[in-house]
Amino acid sequence: MSHIQFQNSIGRAIRSRLVMRFCQNLGVGILVAIGIGGYIPNANVRAAIFDRSGQKIPDREVNSNRVNWQMLSTKSGGNYNGVGLIDVDYGVCTGFAISTGRNPLAPAYVLTNGHCQGKAGQLPNNREIIVNRSTKTRFTVNYFYDFKPKRLTIPVKRLVYGTMKHNDIAILELSLTQGELKQAGIKLLQIAAQPPAVGEQSIVVGVPSEGVKDSLNYLHATTCRVGATANIKEDIYNWPKSIRHRCSIVGGMSGSPMISLKTNRVVAIINTGVNDNAAKQPPCSINRPCEVGTNGEIQTFPQENYGQPVDQIPACFDRRGIFNLDRDACQLERPERPL
Repeated sequence: MSHIQFQNSIGRAIRSRLVMRFCQNLGVGILVAIGIGGYIPNANVRAAIFDRSGQKIPDREVNSNRVNWQMLSTKSGGNYNGVGLIDVDYGVCTGFAISTGRNPLAPAYVLTNGHCQGKAGQLPNNREIIVNRSTKTRFTVNYFYDFKPKRLTIPVKRLVYGTMKHNDIAILELSLTQGELKQAGIKLLQIAAQPPAVGEQSIVVGVPSEGVKDSLNYLHATTCRVGATANIKEDIYNWPKSIRHRCSIVGGMSGSPMISLKTNRVVAIINTGVNDNAAKQPPCSINRPCEVGTNGEIQTFPQENYGQPVDQIPACFDRRGIFNLDRDACQLERPERPL
């Protein structure tokens, strides 16, 4: 059987089946893949959305025209056709194809969140670093509302790196090469090797799913400025170099790239925010991440969303464009070796 599968309406197929959440009480706090998914009238929505003046608006307005985002078309979003849907059988996230050099024979890689590569009902723990694990994940590109041909769905060959320890990232190796992706017309995004500057204008591109009407469940773009770095705690997880932002995010957009409009490079990957329905929960619990101050003081900021740094990733690819965690230049955390 060919490694490439074609599907015309994967979004509706995913929403039509019952899929498990990574964790039953997980919401937008760790912006996890869709659970039952799709548009559910009057249901609680896992969202952290803003209007065009940057003011937070209630999650329930996710389908209103007040939300600061726009649905992309094949014409307006052609440069982002490599941002697509991550389907892990029990949920969906967003991921994006990345460029790792000029070698067309190098494997194609996709970046997403570590929490999008857990197991059904179980996230990676706060010390776990996963390397070279098989996965049933699939990645679908050209996720535009007006894309007429059958969409390209590519099986993931393996999870080469994934963690929620001090970061929330996963690097997936596809069953195609970068050359084959480019021949299919897919644009690969470049990752910045330096952290973004505070105030830098950026765009986040992803596939919103939670609470979103079927007619809107396609690639969206939302703009905002890069915020300051914050030390984030959420349940057992700690992400000390999280990046604040006020781009509109809902469930399904975990793993979305934050792209600098100045350099056109990915400067962060979206992973969490505060759920309206978590207001009565303890600070730092799931759905209600908090910031930890230098003096240990904790505080929740419902008006902030957060992304994770990616600047350590480029140095982990060798001259052939192949991921190699053992490179001296690679500063990603490694698994603890047994004594």
